[in-house]
Amino acid sequence: MNELQEIQQLFSTAASDIEIRYTQRSAQTEEVSPIQLADALKQLFQVFEDLDLKNGAHASLPDSDPSELGEHGILLATDLVKWAERLDLPQAKSDIEKITIGIALWIARHAGEIRELETVVNGFAASANTTTSEEALRALFRATKAVLEHAASEIKADVDQSNPGRPWRVLNFNFAIVATRIQDAALMHEAFDTLSRNLPQDAPAFFEEGLKQSDKPVYGPVVKSLMQEYFARWTVRH
Repeated sequence: MNELQEIQQLFSTAASDIEIRYTQRSAQTEEVSPIQLADALKQLFQVFEDLDLKNGAHASLPDSDPSELGEHGILLATDLVKWAERLDLPQAKSDIEKITIGIALWIARHAGEIRELETVVNGFAASANTTTSEEALRALFRATKAVLEHAASEIKADVDQSNPGRPWRVLNFNFAIVATRIQDAALMHEAFDTLSRNLPQDAPAFFEEGLKQSDKPVYGPVVKSLMQEYFARWTVRH
């Protein structure tokens, strides 16, 4: 099952729950309804599938812009997330956020740029909170890596660092945290090097805190050793 099939399964239940709750409301508004948003997303998912069939799952799209199409999908999903919040549907909200990961991966498969990151990052957080198996964590690691690599250049530039909760920063942290949860030395090296490269201003504090956390019984000697190694690198450097 590819990510398009997975997100459509998630989407079906979440969209249904939102539609039912919305139609139960006593007053309807003139704004774009969640039903309209859901219909637009369904149509877009079909466009994604048709483009994959026509061009190949990992091919360029000569007649379409995957960055623009994917951005449109993530924005539609983001508006639907807001409706789920207003309708007090936390599970639907979480599921719609997770769906944006699949949209981001579709963009990445077609060598596009991911221009909207916040809802995708929230989707990763929601997934991480419910993921415990090593296999699922490894899949989450691979997905996070793809999103980091295909984030838009202006996001990667990270010019405005005034917001500690900015999605780019959170995503890099989560990438390293997922690798630490897996406790695979190779993945930890990859994630720690990525964080060091992308967020040099945050690396010392991250590894200092990671070294403290590595004393917890849940972590083995590999985690402590690597946290010590990277903390020492930054201590010497600064």
